[in-house]
Amino acid sequence: MTLHLSRIEIDYETAWKIGLHDAYKWHQWAWKAFPGRPEANRDFLTRLDDTGDGFRFLIQSESTPTKPSNCPDPAWATKAIPDSFFDRERFRFSLLANPTKKVRSNSRGEHLRNSRRVPIYFDSEAKRNPQTQIDVRTALIDWMEQQANRHGFDVDSKSLKTVSRPRQVFTKKSGRDDRRHAGIHAATEFIGQLEVKDRTAFLEAVRGGIGPAKAFGFGLLCLSPQETFC
Repeated sequence: MTLHLSRIEIDYETAWKIGLHDAYKWHQWAWKAFPGRPEANRDFLTRLDDTGDGFRFLIQSESTPTKPSNCPDPAWATKAIPDSFFDRERFRFSLLANPTKKVRSNSRGEHLRNSRRVPIYFDSEAKRNPQTQIDVRTALIDWMEQQANRHGFDVDSKSLKTVSRPRQVFTKKSGRDDRRHAGIHAATEFIGQLEVKDRTAFLEAVRGGIGPAKAFGFGLLCLSPQETFC
């Protein structure tokens, strides 16, 4: 499983000049690193971070990426990740995810015929109510532990940190017509330590990502046994 990790670091002014005005523009821009690739053949994950001085954009891909023509040369760095990197049993990790949960009733308490998924996130009520804040954190920890179990590793829940990120509002076309519908991605960063239990499932999670909304920059599992590249 040969993977490539590209890191792009651009200051705010340069990002604005080349049209990277929001998260959605960044994820559209990632396709420029794979010219001619149809969307159905997507084999990469992305992650966008605001560093305080500018932006850091990560692209993890199976194919070798090409630096977009409007990306400054000093901003772009790519390296191949050796397979031996993943032979370790334990890693420090950071995961920017879009956690969701199933609900079977609406805001009025009415039972729904079919369950639906809604984002898990800290909101204004959680900030005012400590108990709600605890409940949300518990739901986030539960979500991360479920994902870990599904993807072949354990997380140290005692040291696991959850960092709330700004929510992302997006629009998408309906599957039934051409109308566009608004949606929300609730971004949470999980930071902690993991231990590999099932290497095959773990490597699939590394390659394919974890959780929903991968096309919008979520799910990239950043790993670091010693030094950090993510």
